[in-house]
Amino acid sequence: MQKTKVEFEVLASADSPAQPITAFIDDWDAPLESGEHAYVQGRLALTVQPAHSVISYGLAWRYDYLMEFSEETAEVYWQYENKQNPTQSKSYPLFLKAKHNERFGANIGFTQSIAADWQVTAKANLWQGLHALDGKVTGNLSNRILADSEFNNIRDTIDKADAYLDYYYDKPALEEENLGWNPAQPSGYGYSIDLNLTGKLSDKTWLNIRGYDVLGRMRWKDMPSTRYALDYDVDGRPLYSLEGQLETKDITQTLPWRVEGSLMHQLDDQWQLGLQGQVNEVQDLYQLSAGYLLNNYRYPFMLTALVEPQTQALGLALDSRYGGIKVLTDDLDSQKAKRSEISLYGRYAW
Repeated sequence: MQKTKVEFEVLASADSPAQPITAFIDDWDAPLESGEHAYVQGRLALTVQPAHSVISYGLAWRYDYLMEFSEETAEVYWQYENKQNPTQSKSYPLFLKAKHNERFGANIGFTQSIAADWQVTAKANLWQGLHALDGKVTGNLSNRILADSEFNNIRDTIDKADAYLDYYYDKPALEEENLGWNPAQPSGYGYSIDLNLTGKLSDKTWLNIRGYDVLGRMRWKDMPSTRYALDYDVDGRPLYSLEGQLETKDITQTLPWRVEGSLMHQLDDQWQLGLQGQVNEVQDLYQLSAGYLLNNYRYPFMLTALVEPQTQALGLALDSRYGGIKVLTDDLDSQKAKRSEISLYGRYAW
């Protein structure tokens, strides 16, 4: 007999969490030391599917912060953050690109059987934008050697610098309001599609693939935008010139997509082996798992150990009839962890 189903899901996933430039990110605390990218992705969902219906309804919230940067940019920031006096003259090409979107919305889904033991679900999301930022910094910086007695700040070691910043945002991040620039909050609306394919490859092996924010777009009306150009020379007079431009314009922002998959095989009544994977714009990761069914009479549950070879992260997952939790990290100290993920989900039918 079919039942009305209610499901909720909470996910937070991060790789190389960092604080490269305060103007772009003011939420993370761990210092940036190396790497080429960092991201944080999160989602919260509540879904209801009535009995005898192929239609589901839901509410959702999603958060994406994806960033790319050069090793040299990470090195300059690390020296600045840790007040390090450079030991050699060097030229640093600067590059940092950040993309952020936070949104809340509603969705409607449709489930269709496509073969025996196989079904696909398509879900259309309509979003209202909460926050957004998209921009980049490029340029070049060269330093000079100072004796330790002369060093007070890494800024004292700069010989020449030219940098260009171009970004748009829902609220100023570089104190533009102090320049008399107080734009109104922009309005943003968008859409995306979620897809889910699930089915059996054999009696003991099954596959599940989920895609989030496929073909997603957000359209922002009157989005504030700032451009800065900096030219600095320690021997120049004046030392530096700074030019800026402030404006508003309509922006279309592409939403970061994410794909998750799992391939599970039941060895016997208690043991289960699995391969899980996740892919987004900047990285693809996979996990190997081994699960054991604990047969409690009233509430049996599956306890699963996970390992992610690329990041050396380890994890545990607990799954039961009514929900579960998954925790994965490469360091129990959250300030040192470069890879972490936690998900919580629940389900109920009546």
